[in-house]
Amino acid sequence: MNELSYKIEPSEFSNDHEVRLLVDGDDVLGPDQLGLDPIDFLAFVRPDMAGRVLVGRCDCGCIGCSDIFAEVQLADHHAIWQLSGRTYHFEVASYKSTLTDIASDHSWEDIGRRVERILTERIRVDDRWVTEDTHFDWVSTRCSRHQLTYSFTIAGQQVTFVTGWDAQTEADAIAAHDRLFFERFAY
Repeated sequence: MNELSYKIEPSEFSNDHEVRLLVDGDDVLGPDQLGLDPIDFLAFVRPDMAGRVLVGRCDCGCIGCSDIFAEVQLADHHAIWQLSGRTYHFEVASYKSTLTDIASDHSWEDIGRRVERILTERIRVDDRWVTEDTHFDWVSTRCSRHQLTYSFTIAGQQVTFVTGWDAQTEADAIAAHDRLFFERFAY
């Protein structure tokens, strides 16, 4: 059986991070591909997912351009990956455990990425902004220093909101977030 592991590294070119998948210690994506940003990885790769699974992206950093897929088969006791002309066999409990570990690994986060995660979680449980034609897309600290940038799709159009923060503390980001949401979405 093969052993699946991972590492999460900064990706300077794409201004995010990447999950590098390792099989028996070897990086299976290769030097010309980027791993998925951890947030994207969690959206596309789940422990119970079978079929064609997105596991990497083109070195340009964009999903949708020369994506890397693994064909995944799950059975009671093993998982099989076909990736880049190779076949890998994993013990299913260990395989699922590794993918679950990625979801709970926040060790790679700097203050900006931690704030993005925290504010995304707050937005998902806050129903003040929810309407039939409004969809939350993302929040970023990476668009501009000292700014929180929010993207929503409202009536089919992208709308962004920006507010300032100190770029140093979660507390300031949360306070700025709460002020913005009170102004924009108060009843």
